[in-house]
Amino acid sequence: MLGGIIEFLLLKQSLPIGISLLISATVVSLIAVLIHRLFIAKTKNATELSLIIMTIGISITIRGIVGILVDKNAHPVKPFLSFSSVSLFNLVFSSQYVIVIFSTLVLAFLLYFYLKKTLSGKIMQAVSMNSLAARLFGIDVGLVQMSSFAISGFIGALAGAIIAPISFVQYDMGIMFGLKGFAACVVGGFGNNNGALIGGLIIGVAESLSAGYISSSYKDLIAFLIMILVLFVKPSGLFASKDIERI
Repeated sequence: MLGGIIEFLLLKQSLPIGISLLISATVVSLIAVLIHRLFIAKTKNATELSLIIMTIGISITIRGIVGILVDKNAHPVKPFLSFSSVSLFNLVFSSQYVIVIFSTLVLAFLLYFYLKKTLSGKIMQAVSMNSLAARLFGIDVGLVQMSSFAISGFIGALAGAIIAPISFVQYDMGIMFGLKGFAACVVGGFGNNNGALIGGLIIGVAESLSAGYISSSYKDLIAFLIMILVLFVKPSGLFASKDIERI
């Protein structure tokens, strides 16, 4: 939401799209770092549930602040490309979908490369799996966690800014996208980034087909129906990572 709102405000000032994307992503990344430093890092004896409740509260607060400082109206954002639509196999869709698909693939590849092929990425995974063991090996766990918040804020802001021309920008636009992102993780399997990407693709295609062949009124319902079905059939997700335990 913040990425889309900041991009909208910058584009109103006639800034180029590339610069507005970079600025909005950087600002949200800094906000994510502040959230970690001011709230997450200072919470003593925190459990996963307490941190989840805290971040939900922070999210509600941010939405309220944006609603007051900007407004609560829905604002259109012009597509990034000069042409508005693309025709493929007799199907016509917004040119912004090309940007969304391309950006998703690029970001997924960069994130995969960072986590799997770089030392800092492997350290981040180690901290995620066992922060105590990582701390005993001399890793600055707080710095790594703060870096993960910064990366999450940057990617989240880019996602919000890129999706803005398809979905109107408003203070509460992140709620449904967040829920569908959670559904995609459940379908793909937690702990598997590639699975989450495929889960999102499955949900997206199913939503589009349901909107075209049934009714657009049920489009948002499809994601959660698929999630519930997967939980019944395979609770760990379709592509869940296998936990390896050393004895």
